[in-house]
Amino acid sequence: MNEVMLPLEELLFLSAPEVAVVSAEEDGEVIRIGIRRRAVGALCPGCGAWSNRVHGSYLRFPADLPRAGRRVVLSLHVRRFACTATSCKRRTFAEQIPGLTRRYSRWTERLRSALAEVDLALAGRAGARIADVFGISVSRGTVLRLVDALPEPRPRTPRVVGVDEYAMRKGRVYGTVLVDVADRPTSGPAA
Repeated sequence: MNEVMLPLEELLFLSAPEVAVVSAEEDGEVIRIGIRRRAVGALCPGCGAWSNRVHGSYLRFPADLPRAGRRVVLSLHVRRFACTATSCKRRTFAEQIPGLTRRYSRWTERLRSALAEVDLALAGRAGARIADVFGISVSRGTVLRLVDALPEPRPRTPRVVGVDEYAMRKGRVYGTVLVDVADRPTSGPAA
């Protein structure tokens, strides 16, 4: 059985080498993969102190990207650690797998980024429909929240600034538009 689990770890969790696959089972439409962290301890997010004193553990079930037309649900064994630093305000903390999980999330980071890409291209109802075709069930509101949560792209510093003023209601409401003229293609013949 171990010879099957090792290729599974390499195939599914290439970006997270600290993940160990414990079990894998398939029941028709859902693939369940049992995983845990290999590390003995974890860093406290409050103070950065290393702790290997286990306070307790629980199971999380984050959804992952679908494989072979089936939903994938991870059965993640999460340990809570007691912080050993006396000056730290956190007494206990739960371990996270960087690049795979985030606090309070029901999805893996891979699934979240795939949905964000679909949502940026289609948004709303169309994004929810195409995600459903891929085997990911989300509502259009969730799709829009994912797009809203993405960071804003940093605007480039303009080289040549063009200013245009216009009237929304003549004599009452005016607006101004600033444009980077150097990056915009001209619509007429080149001078």
